[in-house]
Amino acid sequence: MIFPAVDIIRQELINNAVNADLGNISEIVNDANNNGVNADVIISLINIEENRISRDPNNYIRKDGGIIMKNPAVHLYLTLLFTSVRRAGGYGLSLQDLQNVIGVFQKKYVYDHINTPALDPNIEKLILDMVSLNLQQLHEIWSVLGGRYFPSVVYRMRMVTIDSLTNIPGPLIQQVETDYFIIT
Repeated sequence: MIFPAVDIIRQELINNAVNADLGNISEIVNDANNNGVNADVIISLINIEENRISRDPNNYIRKDGGIIMKNPAVHLYLTLLFTSVRRAGGYGLSLQDLQNVIGVFQKKYVYDHINTPALDPNIEKLILDMVSLNLQQLHEIWSVLGGRYFPSVVYRMRMVTIDSLTNIPGPLIQQVETDYFIIT
């Protein structure tokens, strides 16, 4: 679900006249000639976090009249870095690229099946929140990525869920216990 989630964001940017593509920004910023880069904005996945609060503790579900085992779904936060790598046109156009990215997510920051029909059927919805970084955090990110800074903005994507079923049948229910008490 990671690729479909990030790719729908790329498609949304393209639909809003932002020339965007997916890529490993650390490789691109370290390539002095920008070989193979045809986009003005590169979308890079820079972090994946698990949202443990949303974890469902149930290990069994009903399916086709029976019970099967199911591990809890994994709910993820994806941190996306949108970097303007435009060489032609100068710094001003790079800033315009970032303004356009921010504008797209300001107009539409929730992506669901109603407002985004191309959203993968296994994704319920995606929510993008801008992450405000201080200078130290920005320095740390770009140091990890190779040290050459490009104009960029960071967004956190919520609600990416990885969930799969097993074919292992669950145990049959043999006994039901209830505890009732009388209040007088």
